Amino acid sequence: MSSAPVGFHCPECVAESGQRVYRPRDLQFRPQATIALIALNVVVFFAQQGSSITNDGFVSGFTVAEGEWWRLVTAGFLHTSLLHIGFNMYLLWLLGPQLERAFGKVRFLLIYFGSMLGGSAAVTFFNWPSAAIGASGAVLGLAGTMGAIYRIRGFDVRQSPVFGLVVLNLALPILTSFVDLGFGRISFWGHLGGMVGGAILAVILVWLPERGTIPKDLATPLAAATVAALAVLGVIGAELMLTPFL
Repeated sequence: MSSAPVGFHCPECVAESGQRVYRPRDLQFRPQATIALIALNVVVFFAQQGSSITNDGFVSGFTVAEGEWWRLVTAGFLHTSLLHIGFNMYLLWLLGPQLERAFGKVRFLLIYFGSMLGGSAAVTFFNWPSAAIGASGAVLGLAGTMGAIYRIRGFDVRQSPVFGLVVLNLALPILTSFVDLGFGRISFWGHLGGMVGGAILAVILVWLPERGTIPKDLATPLAAATVAALAVLGVIGAELMLTPFL
């Protein structure tokens, strides 16, 4: 028998019914990585006020091509307003704990930073001269991961609780290109790149091991290598797209 919040459950019965037995450690789970990321974003936001941090940290193809590769990461912790950071941190809190619980801290952080770098790389390739900041790429990468898992599990992606979120965040950048909504233009490529990065990492961490394409022990190192490759891709994109602007 397995202990449960109320009484005990027979393991065979639970297996047959498809139900999960929640043990005390499940009830005590704390999304430490998610909380740390939110805290870091908030601290950086307040540090931005009255300082040059924003100018020193935004990402664009031009700045990365000048050798300032660290902007691929720093831009993901900068925000333009309380509304901007509030919306992103709300979404991070909505999605982060679920994925951190499912994947563990290390793989969750790989997904987060891989999504961030995917968004930055998309900016350096497809929106080279424009500056971009915000955690949107990283957060939407979590949505991309969740959506990819739905697809891997054979569910209709439209049934995912993040489907509307993804549609909204792809539509908003297009809308702000034509209408001033009071919070400036939103980077379409930063959003899309983040979602694609998150989906790629879901394939590596879930789909490939389950199909037996790669050993399960190799999934995490391969995901880490993919995160590094996305960073290199961001630098390459900046260099390649520099020529037309010279």
